[in-house]
Amino acid sequence: MASDYGDEAGERLFDWMLRMGQDASQDAIRASAEKLKSAIRNLRGQIDDPPAEAEREDVREYARLNLSEFEELPDYASLREIIDVRLDAAAIEHDIASIDGHDHLIFRVEDAPEVDEAFKELERDADAACERAVNERGHDLNAERDAEPLEQKVSAAREASHAYQAAGKAEHEMERIEVKTR
Repeated sequence: MASDYGDEAGERLFDWMLRMGQDASQDAIRASAEKLKSAIRNLRGQIDDPPAEAEREDVREYARLNLSEFEELPDYASLREIIDVRLDAAAIEHDIASIDGHDHLIFRVEDAPEVDEAFKELERDADAACERAVNERGHDLNAERDAEPLEQKVSAAREASHAYQAAGKAEHEMERIEVKTR
């Protein structure tokens, strides 16, 4: 239910938490959530604010963050996708590349505050998704989604589509601004 979080990454985060807890106890769900939040906090500690204009003479244009701590978590592929979707939703130009055997998040140094905010939101959403997964552990998620009236599914899909189009338009606006300044 993407509308619960306002984006698809939030729903995927919930699904990840639920999968981690399907065959485990509530403690395992909470432990997985704590490991994820710890990885996020450690990653956020690596993000520096962009340098001031006076310091910009020979500063790199791109920054990279090591995602190796996320790779150690269960179902890393889903977490990587969640991070990617979250940054796309925030219209942050980024890439995830394998360097020295580990994935690294690469983004513009000037986008550091926005990247930090995206991970801060992801950390907050982890708490909410954890509690929801604990409460819904044992429920058949697919049966619940199948029971949802078709009109609600259509409405949610339209809202998600409009949000996706709006994010795309914002990205195009950024591209136009960049072209004009060059």
